[in-house]
Amino acid sequence: MSIATKVVIQMNAKLMGAPWTIELPVRGLMTVGFDVCHSAKNKNKSFGALVATMDMKTSCRFYSSVNEHMKGQELSDQMSLNMTCALKAYREHHGTLPERILFFRDGVGDGQLYQVVNTEVKFLRAKLDEIYKSAGKVEGCRMSFIVVSKRINSRYFVNKRNPLPGTVVDDVITLPERYDFFLVSQSVRQGTVSPTSYNVISDNMGLSADKLQILAYKMTHMYYNYSGTVRVPAVCQYAHKLAFLVAESINRCPSAGLENQLYFL
Repeated sequence: MSIATKVVIQMNAKLMGAPWTIELPVRGLMTVGFDVCHSAKNKNKSFGALVATMDMKTSCRFYSSVNEHMKGQELSDQMSLNMTCALKAYREHHGTLPERILFFRDGVGDGQLYQVVNTEVKFLRAKLDEIYKSAGKVEGCRMSFIVVSKRINSRYFVNKRNPLPGTVVDDVITLPERYDFFLVSQSVRQGTVSPTSYNVISDNMGLSADKLQILAYKMTHMYYNYSGTVRVPAVCQYAHKLAFLVAESINRCPSAGLENQLYFL
């Protein structure tokens, strides 16, 4: 029965249904996840995948796209192009541009944050501001760009026990030079739970730190392959799964006709 239930949930998600949902405090929010996977079969190929939601408050649609990178290339030079296509899909679905964009970038180490700020974020923000101003929105795009890191050595305890899911650490042990926080989104039966690091590189969404942290935790509930919470926001997990599928099995960019479906679940 458990296996049959999971298969039906997958079928529902692939047919653009929503097996479950969350209560979102804001309207017009597009959440985006991006990840890069290096092919084990073909060492000369890497693939970057972008997955975006079409406002989860009113729609269960997704948009996904994949780009081929040069050998070992972690940073993306086509992210702004992918985001332009995602905004076009959002506009076709809702008739307007999203009010806020929450962008989660996975797969970047601390040593690459400087390059991310000066390449990806700089070009992405310039392109989005251009699109929004051409659509008549004078203030430009309200976007938060967050780098998500799972491979960290930090561990936390509350009274010699693992902290409860939803625990946030955003003071004392965080870095003074930038806005970052740690979030424990899972509970484990054995061993020590691993927190996830969130580095807020750029933010003009207008949400307080508490609301942004709650929003990040809520997004970890929306991965339809697992009924619990995952370590990273669902769009990041979707992007990783898509990039891994293309890098390991397909080895070329998928058909454009699949862009609005969760075919990679």
